[in-house]
Amino acid sequence: MKKTTFLIVILLAGLFITTSLIGTSKRMETFFPQLEGWEPKGNPDIYTPDNLFEYINGAADVYLSYDFEKLATVTFENKKKSSFTVDIYRHSNPKNGFGIYTQEKPQTGPFLAIGTQGYYEKGILNFLKGCYYVKLSGYDLEEQDNTILTNAAQQVAKKLDGDNRFPKVVNCFPKRGKIEHSERYIARNFLGHSFLHSAFVADYQEKEGKIQVFIIETDDEKETQNILENYLNFVKGKGMSVEDLGGNFYRFQDPYYRSSGMMNMKRIGKYMWGLFSKTPEKVKFYADKIEENLLKFK
Repeated sequence: MKKTTFLIVILLAGLFITTSLIGTSKRMETFFPQLEGWEPKGNPDIYTPDNLFEYINGAADVYLSYDFEKLATVTFENKKKSSFTVDIYRHSNPKNGFGIYTQEKPQTGPFLAIGTQGYYEKGILNFLKGCYYVKLSGYDLEEQDNTILTNAAQQVAKKLDGDNRFPKVVNCFPKRGKIEHSERYIARNFLGHSFLHSAFVADYQEKEGKIQVFIIETDDEKETQNILENYLNFVKGKGMSVEDLGGNFYRFQDPYYRSSGMMNMKRIGKYMWGLFSKTPEKVKFYADKIEENLLKFK
């Protein structure tokens, strides 16, 4: 009797898992557009972290670093044999979706109000929404290229889950001096340090040249404290001194970036932020303004 009950439990669990996987596949399939005169060339192809390299080869490692979960792709064709392909990449969360999008988007656009943000170039229309990064590629669409890709993208964007907003932390970068559209997300090994994990960054143009400001967001205060301690211990271990400015604000020389000026880093709760700079007044502006914005958007 016990063996029978155990087998039933195993079978039900397997059925649940299979049903869940099928449901997920069907859900991804429902995201594709339906345009008059265009038919899909078969069912969508599905890729996972195990075989993504089969589709995008050398680029797969970058997507995997942003915690890629699943890709659904299908090509549409009309009677004239013109075609376009829709690739829908799903990442683990909006941070990683934003991260992979910012790795590939152009610096200056032109940007589109599709999903959270998109951009168009001849034969290409890519956009972000929530944890989804969608890429459309047109072939032989001629003068209809922009119209067809835009219509298809708008349909997909309406079907995707998620907000039409960047992660909230992006709004905490000061506006003054910020280079437009320079915000991005580094998922691993920020500044080449494995203990720094991930960071949002933005570029600023100052008289001294271009500088990079960063904000690190973790799940809780303890994790942020551990990251800070690891960084300070690393610096001290290299023979560098750390200046404690009070209020969890520190200044020190990073041995990997001696020519960039002093690292200025501050922590509050689950956030840590800072920049390299040789100008104390600039440091104070960014440190204070980011803290003000973090408290506002918290």
